[in-house]
Amino acid sequence: MRKIRTRLVNFRVTDEEFEQLKTASDRLGARCLSDFARSVMLGQADPHPVSSDDRLLSFDRRLTALERSMSRLVAALAGAQLQTAGSDN
Repeated sequence: MRKIRTRLVNFRVTDEEFEQLKTASDRLGARCLSDFARSVMLGQADPHPVSSDDRLLSFDRRLTALERSMSRLVAALAGAQLQTAGSDN
């Protein structure tokens, strides 16, 4: 069960610091800046973030697997249609 967050913590940053926080948050793939700040302050951030190249490679692998699955699905559907058409004769 997810705990409801009821406390608010505010702190001021410069425009430059804000941009640095956003960049770091994006680099770590945080859902939002609040999640990023919370994880860093509580020591839960990954000290070795996944690089953009690693993410791209992972995405490419998943896309390739999806393409293979879709090809098998299309082939199976085509085969089923042929069998249905053959049994109608």
